Amino acid sequence: MPARTRQGGLLLLDACCLINLFASGRIEAVLGLLPYRFATSELVADREVLSIRGAPRTSGEPERVALTPRDFERAGDLEILPVTSEREQAQFVRFAAELDDGEASVCALAVVHGGGVATDDRKALRILGRVGAEVPAMWTIQTPELLFEWARRSGAAAPEIRDALRAIADRASFYPRLGVPRYDWWVRSLR
Repeated sequence: MPARTRQGGLLLLDACCLINLFASGRIEAVLGLLPYRFATSELVADREVLSIRGAPRTSGEPERVALTPRDFERAGDLEILPVTSEREQAQFVRFAAELDDGEASVCALAVVHGGGVATDDRKALRILGRVGAEVPAMWTIQTPELLFEWARRSGAAAPEIRDALRAIADRASFYPRLGVPRYDWWVRSLR
């Protein structure tokens, strides 16, 4: 089933953001609620994010079954794109000179298809910042921004937000760096 069309445009999820969303226990809500056409590369889906067990929604609930990016592709919430065209491959080689293959594949697809990249990787963000001058349609977003938008749009209560952010810290070992967008919101939400 093809992914739903979203008015926010194509957003390629790097492995780090995809893992954080899985770890939050709210990936279905994020993919279903935010106004993006979510995608990732085949390389990320098939080699870097193989599966992660769903986080419990509230204390006392058992963990949910392991999910994979392919499960969300089948549901129509996530496209998994190959790097096949000459332009995609050329961009992949360009990015792979400085980034790992998963990041390079996501960046290549975003540049060629005029989408954004969701990543928390400093080096990838720096490189994409340089590329943004050449490719104005390309943009970036980070995990705290995605979770902030999910919380705002869903109307999630403070305990649910706190549980999701704690799950990301515990299960994905992620805590945002000082100064990233929505850092202050993240810190306040954990209190």
